[in-house]
Amino acid sequence: MALPSFHSSGVLTMGVELELMLLDPQSHLLTPAALNLLDAMRVRQDQRYVFCPEITQGMIEFNSAVHPRWHSLYDEVTAMRTYLCNLADECGVRIAGGGTHAFQRWQDQDFFPKDRYLALGEKYGYLSKKFTIFGMHVHIGIGDGDTAIQLIRAVSPWVPLLIALAAASPYQDGEDTGFACSRLHVLTPFPYAGRMPAFGDWAEAEGYINRLIDAGVVGSIKDFYWDVRPKPEFGTIEFRIFDTPLTVEIAADLGGLVQLLCARMLYRRNEQPQVYDAYAYNRFQACRYGLVGEMVDPWTGSRRTFIEAAGSLLDELEPFAKELDAREVVDRCRQKLAPGMSQSEAMRQRVGASAGDWGGLLAWQADCFSSGKVE
Repeated sequence: MALPSFHSSGVLTMGVELELMLLDPQSHLLTPAALNLLDAMRVRQDQRYVFCPEITQGMIEFNSAVHPRWHSLYDEVTAMRTYLCNLADECGVRIAGGGTHAFQRWQDQDFFPKDRYLALGEKYGYLSKKFTIFGMHVHIGIGDGDTAIQLIRAVSPWVPLLIALAAASPYQDGEDTGFACSRLHVLTPFPYAGRMPAFGDWAEAEGYINRLIDAGVVGSIKDFYWDVRPKPEFGTIEFRIFDTPLTVEIAADLGGLVQLLCARMLYRRNEQPQVYDAYAYNRFQACRYGLVGEMVDPWTGSRRTFIEAAGSLLDELEPFAKELDAREVVDRCRQKLAPGMSQSEAMRQRVGASAGDWGGLLAWQADCFSSGKVE
């Protein structure tokens, strides 16, 4: 089936998708509770929030509404948390954020009984169960396909910085990976992962995707795991590089930050060509070291830490924050930069203080989610 035409949506509107862990309160392992939780939601017939299954049964996805401003997104996700945590208590599970479960086994995961997920299991084998990772996707509304492609190209140099800001997946398989964000490496083996090709306009992108659909290589845009991809049926571009944050407050802040970044790139585009192809290097640095990694400026070749780059970017975003009533987003992001510590480092500190208690780490992650505080 060919791509749908590019839907025109409200420019710079935003929404988020949050993939969340379902934990057994005693073992802190992922528990296959998605069916029970979704059934409980259907019984209540509460139409305020949209939840859907994910590829395996130990996870669930929340889809926000479309928001013009950060404040309404913040209000929705914090209210959703109260609703979800109360329902999870009734179902005997706990909810947690973070990009990976520290000690789960992919072999123990069960596919959610949905045709698409079962087909992915058949197509990708064990990689599909290893896909039990947890990310946040941010959608930004765009008026047309050409603008979407231009904006993806414009924001690409800043994608590694966003990865560093959100890093929350230092552990996998009961081991410290040495990375601040290890989640993205689970996506690497999939076809069409990483950076989107540098399309000149929507017609070129549409032709490229439709030819692969016609050849039976992919089924839809969902089979492209690009870091940032167009989503024509929604009229958005979709940022797919974030680890699920430990709290919904951080999730709202990151959504607001992406909105401001896109506003800056739409209305003050840097037309200078990039001299240095630093994307792969910067992306690796962000995944490996988080905020203390270094970023190569693709225009000048100069180097600075992601913390320094983030401070400079926030300065540039101040005028747009004023226009979009999002000064608090900038202030809150600055506060998180001040300690110079990512969520991954907070997780490492927790494990170090408890002499490697993995269960205690997951219990703490669930506490962070329910309380809205990383402490």
